Amino acid sequence: MSDLNLGPAPERSPLKAILIALAILVVIAVAVFYLNPRKTAELSVPKVQVYAAHTTFNAESGGVHVIGQGAHTEDDLYVVGTVHIENKLRLPIFIDTVTSTYTTSDNETLDTTAPGAADLARIEESFPALTPMMSHPLDGQTQIAPGGSVEGTVLLHFPGLTEKDWKARKSAILTVHLAHQAPQTITIP
Repeated sequence: MSDLNLGPAPERSPLKAILIALAILVVIAVAVFYLNPRKTAELSVPKVQVYAAHTTFNAESGGVHVIGQGAHTEDDLYVVGTVHIENKLRLPIFIDTVTSTYTTSDNETLDTTAPGAADLARIEESFPALTPMMSHPLDGQTQIAPGGSVEGTVLLHFPGLTEKDWKARKSAILTVHLAHQAPQTITIP
């Protein structure tokens, strides 16, 4: 028969349990690091089209005349960028707004926001040459499925600039603001 031992159990070192728990935590941390995406979305701008509108306003005959005010002209630069967005997350992402920052060769900046659907229709009415360039506009209603991608166009309006100014730019940055995610930026080629 075995002896009945009613005393305390012999002490064991907790080192083995601590090392096992630490190893499990390291495995979990490595799995989380490698399985979670590091980027929200991947952007590319495969195509850029430029439409430079030069509008001349003549003085109305028989209308109200302002002394010293004659005919005047206005330059408007419209840049239509085709943007490809690939969702790297395992949940849908939503485009909120699209903005751009144009930097001149003199380091002056000009910011613009892509128009919404209602404004876009009015702009296309005024400048019909933009309609064929705007194949599939991206706006605040665009949703990208998990792991999916979308390609569409964004219209950027830079008042007072010409096509020559666009070619002489220092840089142009496109920023896609996503709902509930960090904004994504890319340089417009």
